[in-house]
Amino acid sequence: MLNKISLLTFLTLLSINASDDLKPILQMGYDFGGTTLATVEHDGYYESSINKIRAGQGLSFEAGAVIDSPNLELQFLIGYKFDNDSASNGDVTWDVVPFTALAMFKSHRWKFGGGLTYHLHPALEGSFKGYDENGDYFHDEADDEYENAFGAVAQMQYRLTNNFSMGLKGTFIEYKLKKDNTITAKGNSIGVNFSYIFGERSRFR
Repeated sequence: MLNKISLLTFLTLLSINASDDLKPILQMGYDFGGTTLATVEHDGYYESSINKIRAGQGLSFEAGAVIDSPNLELQFLIGYKFDNDSASNGDVTWDVVPFTALAMFKSHRWKFGGGLTYHLHPALEGSFKGYDENGDYFHDEADDEYENAFGAVAQMQYRLTNNFSMGLKGTFIEYKLKKDNTITAKGNSIGVNFSYIFGERSRFR
């Protein structure tokens, strides 16, 4: 995880400092969907519940730069996306580093468009141990690394203020397991996001 955060920080600073005309942007969101990679059972006093870790699901944090013009907004983002679940006997995490480039057309307070995304280091990691209902000891581990993958993004946002926007994002991508490329996981998802662009901006057009 430290290597991913270091890569994220370096590429973000590089993109923001690449041109004096670029405005910094921060974005966060949550996505739903994708292939189920793992299930975690939670035992309760009265009933148990099962949570699923999915390839397209999770919380994301992104940073980067925006090139703004009267009718078009170009966004370049580096992020970190993850989904995690824990039980009393272990935990599992799915995470990925997305690099995304978007072209957003503007009409009054609305922005809509799409682009490409490249996901680095997709991986599922986890470990569970304990005793089952028969009293037998078990130790289950997940260490699945997937190939880097290209995908597409469609996004629509509404500008609540000159700098702050919220909207919907759809991602279409598929991951291949490194040790066996015949095994794939779809990361297709839809989610909500919130973005803030720093610096002075013109009023709604």
